[in-house]
Amino acid sequence: MFAHPQNFIVFGEMGVGKSSLINLIAGEQVAKSSSGIQPCNLESTEYSIRLSDPQLNVNLFDTVGLDSPTMDSASYLNALVKAHELILSLKNQGGVHGLLFCIKGGRVSRTMQQNYRLFYEFLCQKKVPLALVVTNLETEVNMDDWWTRNKAHVEKSGVVPATHVCITAIKGHQNAHENKYFESRRKVHNMLGVLGRAEPYSMDTSSWFARMCRLLPELLLTAKTLGRSRQKMIQMLTKRCKLRKEDAVQLLQRIDSRTDKY
Repeated sequence: MFAHPQNFIVFGEMGVGKSSLINLIAGEQVAKSSSGIQPCNLESTEYSIRLSDPQLNVNLFDTVGLDSPTMDSASYLNALVKAHELILSLKNQGGVHGLLFCIKGGRVSRTMQQNYRLFYEFLCQKKVPLALVVTNLETEVNMDDWWTRNKAHVEKSGVVPATHVCITAIKGHQNAHENKYFESRRKVHNMLGVLGRAEPYSMDTSSWFARMCRLLPELLLTAKTLGRSRQKMIQMLTKRCKLRKEDAVQLLQRIDSRTDKY
């Protein structure tokens, strides 16, 4: 008998291998690359994957993450609203069991930090276990060596995962990396099994506005102005985030005042 589906959100910058990770988990080509999708909209695609292990019955939500550290306020706020809708919708589907944060083996970027803060700190209130999935490590002799070398740097940047996996999601030319591919698949399945046993998270809508006022201005430090997008953003906040109009106006005023300092 299969377990009730466990929900995992897959996020990260475009091009880091989110679709490849989903295909790795499924063992077949189910997800297409998001390269043709407009960045910064955080639209999500759901993949329901039933694996041979009856306890690994997962729903993966592939998001298009924040793709530019210099995006304007309107784009960032739109991304925030889409993410909020996703987390809120999962409240009626059993909650969120884990966040799978994909990065390429390399240095920590500001965009990577923004993605982390948006999902883990802001939307999930640090209450959902986050797994760092480091991709594109097929050239490493031992893929786990990447974490040994980079752990301190990643954590110093503020990204502190509950767990991590160092993987490749490709078999390579003439299956040159096939052994590492199957090793990676086993590692990710084991990680999902562990995360899936945790208590799922459901968004506390009562604290939504308070958290927005506290954290959103910090996330928008790179914005220069709200400009002519203000009315559109007020509509977005009232209609899709269900804020009262006066609360939406207050929030944007706080963003304005914070941005003016920079």
